[in-house]
Amino acid sequence: LYLQQSLWIFLQQRQKKMNYDSLISYIHSPPLTWLIATLAAFKLGIIIYEKFNKHTLLQPIIIAYVIILSLIVFTNTSFEEYFKGVEIIHFFLGPATVALALPLYKNLKYVKSLFIPIVLTLFIAGVFSIVIAVSLLYVFGAELPTILSMTTKSITAPIAIITSQQIGAIPSLAVGFVLITGIIGALFGTIVFKIFKVKYETSKGFALGLVSHGIGTARAIEISEKAAAFGALAMGLSGIFTAIFLPMIITFFK
Repeated sequence: LYLQQSLWIFLQQRQKKMNYDSLISYIHSPPLTWLIATLAAFKLGIIIYEKFNKHTLLQPIIIAYVIILSLIVFTNTSFEEYFKGVEIIHFFLGPATVALALPLYKNLKYVKSLFIPIVLTLFIAGVFSIVIAVSLLYVFGAELPTILSMTTKSITAPIAIITSQQIGAIPSLAVGFVLITGIIGALFGTIVFKIFKVKYETSKGFALGLVSHGIGTARAIEISEKAAAFGALAMGLSGIFTAIFLPMIITFFK
């Protein structure tokens, strides 16, 4: 009995040491390193953004993007390796996107009253945005995978990754186009609204969500709850319609 107890205690201690060693090894491994670096970069972006009175050019996502991109280039890290490290963030993008339905639900009656303008704007602006981008790439002699990767530029990243794989595009390049599009929309959206004297919060929110997906919707949240509702609506509808019809259209042309 004494030998059994001694052996049990020894095995427990050994298991604890193995768990501790595994934990230390995981902390020092690249995946967790990239996760911590990404969260720290975004937190730094929030601090800087609030420090400078939420200046448009200092969006947290922009600062975090510059920091992480610099680190990736400096360390010569592949997209696959980085994505593996921040996969848990990618997982929570889905629930975070669904959470945007709350302001939409609160303004549901107002959304119903503008049903026809919403559908028309969604179709016209969505098609126009893709056609212009693809046409420019075609004129400048871009290769087909690059052109296909651009077609998902205005939908949220999780949908863009899946859709790009279905149509034969390059997922990493598609995500890059998504981020750049979102950043440009968030940066210059306010300026465009001032130039064209857009006053309605619903119009601002819908435009930001339609063109700049999640990043634009985050900017719309700062405008008002109503703008956030229409931004979430535009982002959701644009993602759904693109994911459904874009592979069908690409297959037809192929």
